[in-house]
Amino acid sequence: MPFGAQLLEGGRVRFRLWAPVAERVDVLLQKPGAGAIALPMEARDAGWFELTSDEATVDDLYRYRIDGSCEVPDPASRYNPQGVHGASQVIEPGRFVWTDRNWRGRPWEEAIIYQLHVGAFTPQGSFAAVRERLDHLVDLGVTAIQLLPVGAFAGAHDWGYDGVLPFAPAASYGHPDELKDLVQTAHQKGLMVLLDLACHCFGPEGNYLSVYAPAFFAPRTTEIAGRSIDVTLAVAGEFLIHNALYWLEEFHLDGLRLNAALLQDNAGELDLLEAVADAVREGPGKHRHCHLLLGHDRRAAHYLQWHDHSAPRRYEGVWNDAAQQAMQEVLSGASAGAVATARSLDRLGACLSRGFADGGADGLLPTAFVTFLQDYARIGDRALGERLHQLTPARPLGALVATSLLAPMPPALFMGEEFAAAQPFLYFCDFNPALVKNVASDRRKSFAHLQGFRATRARARVPDPTDPTTFHRCKLDWSSVRQPPHADWLDFYRRLLAVRRREICPRLPGMHEEAVQHTVLGGRGLSIHWTLGDDSILTLLANYSGVQLEGLQRPVGAVLWAEPGEADHALTQGRLLPWSVVWLLRGAA
Repeated sequence: MPFGAQLLEGGRVRFRLWAPVAERVDVLLQKPGAGAIALPMEARDAGWFELTSDEATVDDLYRYRIDGSCEVPDPASRYNPQGVHGASQVIEPGRFVWTDRNWRGRPWEEAIIYQLHVGAFTPQGSFAAVRERLDHLVDLGVTAIQLLPVGAFAGAHDWGYDGVLPFAPAASYGHPDELKDLVQTAHQKGLMVLLDLACHCFGPEGNYLSVYAPAFFAPRTTEIAGRSIDVTLAVAGEFLIHNALYWLEEFHLDGLRLNAALLQDNAGELDLLEAVADAVREGPGKHRHCHLLLGHDRRAAHYLQWHDHSAPRRYEGVWNDAAQQAMQEVLSGASAGAVATARSLDRLGACLSRGFADGGADGLLPTAFVTFLQDYARIGDRALGERLHQLTPARPLGALVATSLLAPMPPALFMGEEFAAAQPFLYFCDFNPALVKNVASDRRKSFAHLQGFRATRARARVPDPTDPTTFHRCKLDWSSVRQPPHADWLDFYRRLLAVRRREICPRLPGMHEEAVQHTVLGGRGLSIHWTLGDDSILTLLANYSGVQLEGLQRPVGAVLWAEPGEADHALTQGRLLPWSVVWLLRGAA
């Protein structure tokens, strides 16, 4: 890694920092039980400072002192045990003993993703505590966990998108070796581990890099959202590429999700997303499955195309917000006691058949689109952080769950969804109020345009993100899992995912980019047929209304999934009961 503190052969440590506006930089080395030692760094070309020292050793704490006054942590720190304002620590990555050398990951077609926030997933909020819950995820039937960003952020708790030390696992979650132990244990249980990568943007507190390297960031005023890196700057691009390689190589992660903000439209610029993908394919991806995903953006299609079926795509998939929004439209009608419009059903059918509802995805496989009903943003962006089961009747929600989990698209769940967790997922952060002001008032004002929150008194119901109780309210209550109705939902999800793993995942490899058609049935339902990789035909028949749907042609195929009695009506009487979903599979001709 060309940045930060690197342990060299023979025990020496090389320190390297890009500080283009600094005239002098020292390493302040803190030995246990002794005062700090100032070691001057040598100025190099293009704003770089470097020092190789035999006085530093593993576990020593250090800071950089800029021009004799400003003391800052290492922006490429591997660990900051005292938080983002404290000293960085020299870490030897090779000290952890890996036992997963035979792990090669899992093919993308087997992906069933479980998105989780390390701090809120368990009462302890640590890597070690997540490790203790892996058996639950194995029993559930998921094959991959996706961690929200874990790079060090200000304070003790945060969503993770306000990180300012993108190479350092947050100290509140545990030591880097504890994250490695989580990954290794997951691999032993057959689970992939993916990570949301958020190094494109630095949070509003603890961003010392902007002091001595302001050119690293896009020129704009610092706001509550933080500052985005300048993707046209070579040093920033190199920083991002190495950050991606770092998580995949040093932590043996199986994949990354990159933000769609990195998509570039300007011709002639280095395409960072291509550069990241090429570095991964030529690096860790040469020897094992390393899956790269993108946030929702129609421009992502360029990165998802196959050149031919012998070479991997640069990115395996994109999170499909359009499908999520279409499913939400259908559920919103159910919540209001109304029937979903034919337009909203057509949008849902388009998303399930060709990815994006309004084009831009021609020639892409269904497996290029990650489908989800709810995620951290869809829940957390609500004023009160409600989950779908708290907003929607159970039967309509169950119909959309059965739709999303058995479609060819890789499904994603958000933590607690599988047992209808009662806990909300609210926006929370732990900024120093003296440094970052008006977080609560700005949050409440953002909902002023919504019915029910237009009055000041009503907006006061929106939880204060900086209040520690807001964060603690989001921690999952695992004692509820064995109690109704939570146990019933968990059984429902387990049965659906068992069907997916047994009948659908093995048939996905070899699918072709055919034009999948959907049909809106009677203005209330959908019919879609997919040809799978073994030439079998997967069929969805669904009634997304509270009224019986009649006059259907008798479907052909063996029933993969239906609630008791629902398949009989479809197969023998050409009827779909209210809010019923029937999945069928017909073998290759």
